[in-house]
Amino acid sequence: MPCRRLPAIHPVRIVSRGVVAAVLVLGHAAVSAQWLALCSKCVNPGIYSQTGTDTAQAVAMARITRAEIEGWCANWQPGDAGCVAQALRDHDLKKVYRASADCTAGRITAIDGNTYRLAGVWDQSDIGGGRSKWRDAKGKVVGRDNASGGLGISQQWEVLCPKGGRPAAGAAAPGAGAAAARNVATPALRAEFAVGQSVMARYGSQWVRAKVNRIRQVKGRDGPELAYDVSLDNGKRGLVPARMLRAP
Repeated sequence: MPCRRLPAIHPVRIVSRGVVAAVLVLGHAAVSAQWLALCSKCVNPGIYSQTGTDTAQAVAMARITRAEIEGWCANWQPGDAGCVAQALRDHDLKKVYRASADCTAGRITAIDGNTYRLAGVWDQSDIGGGRSKWRDAKGKVVGRDNASGGLGISQQWEVLCPKGGRPAAGAAAPGAGAAAARNVATPALRAEFAVGQSVMARYGSQWVRAKVNRIRQVKGRDGPELAYDVSLDNGKRGLVPARMLRAP
């Protein structure tokens, strides 16, 4: 079955690419992001169950629903009257995607069924700089290119272990890159919206009423930026930049 591709999600965590993607199918990230990444341009399954976040037994379950498909089509094939029907044929809506992690040991079993171990963080020379790097069962680093899918594993880790977990003795600190990005000393940024404020959030081609849950400083393409964790009236949730929000 062919996989439809979206721009790299990453959702939490890197605004220049990730936050935008979280908006495109808003409410899939996490947990920052409320979805699990299949691939960089896929219709990604939305999480319907999550337990043990940031523990040794973190688990998230997800499915692709019509809502995810409609959001994908609205953003990537607007005006294509047959997009939703075709995507419904292409995707198994009954399939359950499961990811689990031991956040204390830097280990994840991704939705592909394989287990990976934390191998540090990516350098800043390319996409995904500062995000978690992973080794497969043979000890090979999983590339961050779309074909290899290393950043999809990073996204799933960020969903399961948003705080990076608590490293076991002698283990590399899970989420070290994300933590470093959050803790870098930078000048204070002015928030355009406040926690608890009602706003309108961009969802596909529409503006949907939403509420700001919290504000986070994240690493954007041009330096530190603010991103807003919002809950939409349509049940979706995501981490989005200010440009995707407006006053009611």
